[in-house]
Amino acid sequence: MAGDLFGERESDLGIISAIEKRIAAAHARYGDFASTHEALGVALEEWDELRDAISANKLASVEWECLDLAAVLIRLARNL
Repeated sequence: MAGDLFGERESDLGIISAIEKRIAAAHARYGDFASTHEALGVALEEWDELRDAISANKLASVEWECLDLAAVLIRLARNL
């Protein structure tokens, strides 16, 4: 799934599909967030993982963590 930073990218539909799969898996495993504070904690954890991947310049990990963070934020928005 990882694309070259300056090269060809996966289609938006593929990205959206990957996020939706993460959302479904998280919901099946954990259910809805108990509170916005719980969602914030999860989002901050994903943010930290994204920051670490960027600092290490691991592009495949950057993509993975971007999708994870997006999934958390979309779950939060849907739960509101």
